[in-house]
Amino acid sequence: MKTLPVQAQWRDSGDDLDQYARTVNSILSGDTLAGMRFVVVGAGALGNEVVKDLGLLGAGSVLVVDPDKVELSNLSRSVFFRAGDRGCLKAEVLCRALTSIFPRTRWMFRTCEIADVGFGELADADLFLTCVDNDLARIEVAWIALRLDIPVADAGLGGADYWQGRVSFFAGRSSACFGCKLPPRRRRELLTLALSMGRSCQAQAETGPLSSTPTMAAIVGALQLDFGLRGLAQLKNGDRQDSCSPTLEIRLDCGAELRRFVTPMSPSCLFHAAAVHPSVPLEHSRASARELLDCHNLHAVDLDWPICVVARCLTCGAEWKPMKRVAWLRRRGVCPFCGGVRILENQNISFVDRNSPWVDTPLMDLGLPERHLYALRTHALEGRE
Repeated sequence: MKTLPVQAQWRDSGDDLDQYARTVNSILSGDTLAGMRFVVVGAGALGNEVVKDLGLLGAGSVLVVDPDKVELSNLSRSVFFRAGDRGCLKAEVLCRALTSIFPRTRWMFRTCEIADVGFGELADADLFLTCVDNDLARIEVAWIALRLDIPVADAGLGGADYWQGRVSFFAGRSSACFGCKLPPRRRRELLTLALSMGRSCQAQAETGPLSSTPTMAAIVGALQLDFGLRGLAQLKNGDRQDSCSPTLEIRLDCGAELRRFVTPMSPSCLFHAAAVHPSVPLEHSRASARELLDCHNLHAVDLDWPICVVARCLTCGAEWKPMKRVAWLRRRGVCPFCGGVRILENQNISFVDRNSPWVDTPLMDLGLPERHLYALRTHALEGRE
């Protein structure tokens, strides 16, 4: 899907008062923030709070990524959504509202899942901020961040009434990632099989609004950005030396509680070792895996996400070639012939090597996004196809 940038417009008040003067002595100065690029994954309650604070701080550029539409339940928990926005794409609505309020920031959006954004579009980001409600999206961000060696500030709401929030900072390849927090079995499910056990933002919305969500979203969203900027400042100053990732957890239900803990890098997390392979763009938009491998004299192209190349509808029996990520197909896929959702994946692939029947197919035809950066390997990964 094509990126749709929202053009920022300058609005000078006619005097010399700089609206960001008070950020000069903050964690990162206004001049520093004005030259930085942020990627916000998720445009719900948390995402609304994070982009608001980024605008107030004078961030230079913000890319908002979310595939979902505004639902009725979003209106009571998301500050920038209005009744007339129902049915419209969250990321687009959010960025258009922010453009008029914070004109010095360049607001851009992608109305797709983060895994469908080419790594070339994300490679120059200074910080990812994950504002999602499912583990699959978090693991996708973790993988992208390790591949590109970009820090992540992650946040989430939890508890029976959402009176619990947690923020974590992952410094990149040098520290523990979100995958290090997961049990090995759950990690394998999410990375290798790309199973989506969590619900999407749209599915969550159907449960109805929770009165505590706006309160906790405001608190946790502010903590997330502050925590992320502090961690980023430490990295830029060369202060971080250990591989542990810090987390803050806040609870405001039965008794107010704030605690801090760290997650060490897990020796069983395969993300870190796999993320260091060289990443290269295509020589041209219709390049095949063979062309890419010949150019760099290597053996296999890692597709990052498993792709379903052959599927069959269990309702009408039709067979087709989805050329979609397995995770996307399992959550959002429908049969193109009858609209059924009972889909059997007959063939999934995770890499293309010189012996693959897909080696001469243009990589774009396999469903890979534009401006992607491909990981090349000297050999294929065992057990990934």
